[in-house]
Amino acid sequence: MTPQIIEPFGLLAEDLWKTVDAIPASGRVLFAAHKSWPRPTDPLMSAWNALNCIREWRGDTHFGILLNDNIGVVEAGLLHDAWMGYPKEWIPRSRGADDAEIAAALENLSARGFVTDGVVNDEGVAYRVELERRTDVLCEIPWRHFGEANTLKLLSILEPVGERYVQHINECAGDNWMPAARPRRR
Repeated sequence: MTPQIIEPFGLLAEDLWKTVDAIPASGRVLFAAHKSWPRPTDPLMSAWNALNCIREWRGDTHFGILLNDNIGVVEAGLLHDAWMGYPKEWIPRSRGADDAEIAAALENLSARGFVTDGVVNDEGVAYRVELERRTDVLCEIPWRHFGEANTLKLLSILEPVGERYVQHINECAGDNWMPAARPRRR
C-alpha cells in the first residue's frame, strides 16, 4: 500500500462493513466466506477485508448470471477474450484449458450463435457486453448502501494506486494479465 492512502482508506472501514452487513449473502458463497472471517482491528486491514467482501459479492453475482445462462468457465473465458480484444483463447489457456475443453466450449457457443468459424462473433461480444451490464445493474446494491460520497472518496483514494499497480504488472508480466482490471481494447 502507498503510505498516503493508509489512513484515508482505513477511515472508510466502518462504513464498508456496514455495507457488507447490509447486502444479502444468499447464493454468494465467496462473499459469505469472506464475510465470516474475523474482522481485523487494524483500520487498513479492516477496510481491505470489507472491500474484498464487496468484490467477491460482485464476482458471485457475475458467476450467478453465467450459471443462469448456462455459460461454463471456458466459454466465459472465450467470450471475455473477444470482448477485451485479447488473443484468441488466451484466458482459457492461461487457466489450464486444453484443446478438447476449448473445442467443446467453441461448439457450445457456436450452437448459441456466438461463434462463427471457430471465432467469437459480434453476437458473442454483444452477449458479453450484456452480461457486464446485467452484472453492473445487480451490483449497484452495495454502492447504494455505501453512498455516493463514500464511493467517490474511495475511488479518489484507490484509483491512482490501481493505475500504478497495473502499469507495474504491464512492465513485469505483460498487458494481458489481470484482465478484470483492464479497459476493453475492442
